[in-house]
Parts: sequence; structure tokens; C-alpha cells
Amino acid sequence: MSARSLTPRQSQTAAVLILLVMLVVVAFLIVGPLIAGFQERAAQREQLALQYSANVRNIAAIPRLRRMAGAHEQLLGDFLLEAPDAATAGEALRQRLQASIIALGGEFRGGEDIAPAAGGEAAVRITARLSEGQLSQLLASVQNSKPYLTITSVVVGADEALVTGQASALDVQIEASIPYRPAAKR
Repeated sequence: MSARSLTPRQSQTAAVLILLVMLVVVAFLIVGPLIAGFQERAAQREQLALQYSANVRNIAAIPRLRRMAGAHEQLLGDFLLEAPDAATAGEALRQRLQASIIALGGEFRGGEDIAPAAGGEAAVRITARLSEGQLSQLLASVQNSKPYLTITSVVVGADEALVTGQASALDVQIEASIPYRPAAKR
């Protein structure tokens, strides 16, 4: 079998087809990644433009956020006792309750620190002798004054009522807690 030679027209067609295949291969291997790189960088530029506009909005919001933080900081004083540690916070809470009892004319009998229910809180147990009206006034005044505290339990004993038939003085045990935060050192 002899190999047949191609006619000039067939040679030209084969050369054009080989050239087209080479162009497709070059386009696929070189131009394709080049175009993909341009598209990727365009997407990155778009993402960076979005990030930039978000950052500009955040920077513009800083004064408003600072004012809000200042307002929230002032409100925290209504709910948190400033004290360097739990022992100092407990002592401040005990003194607050003692002063309230004495101001109402009651008899403060003692106070002790107890384990708080949650971290970041100080808790105390105080005992006092109060009349029924004084107890009512005490509970209202200590719960509604700032910084707010939580009365976790109230135990009332009226032992004299068994003897006299009237509860003139009540033996009261109150457990209270208050969240605190370490005071800023200056």
C-alpha cells in the first residue's frame, strides 16, 4: 500500500485546521487564564469597594456609638455596684442595708457575707428587729434605690406574738445580692 500524497488544496485545508487547533489550544491555555485573572481581580475590586463603603459607614457611626456607649455606661451605675472586689461589695451592701434599718428606727442585729448565686455578685444575710410597718418600708426602699439589688429571701419570725398575742416586733432575716464590677483604678 502506498501512501497517497495530498493535493495542494488538501494541504492548505490541513494547515488551516492545524492552525485553528493551535489557536484554540493557545486561547485555552494562555488567554483563558488571563481573562479569568481579569475577572477575578474585577470581583476583588468590587468586594473591596463594598468593604470600603462599609468601613466609611462604620467610621461615620463612631461618634454616635460613643454617645450610646456613654449613655449605657451611665445606666450601668443603676444596676452595678462599683467595688474593687467581692468582699468590699458585700461590705457596701451590708452597710446600705444597715443604714436603711437604722433610718427606719429598727434594730440592726448583724450581718454576714454569704456565697452569691452567680459570679460577679456580692451577697449578704442580715438580721434585724423591725415592726411590720418598718419591714414594709425597708423592703420598698432598698429595692427601689440605686444601684438596684435583689432580695433573694426574707424570713420573718414573730416569737413574741405567741406570748402577747400581738406581733409588736418581728425578727427578720434578709438575704440580698447585688452585681458589682471592679472599680476603675485611677
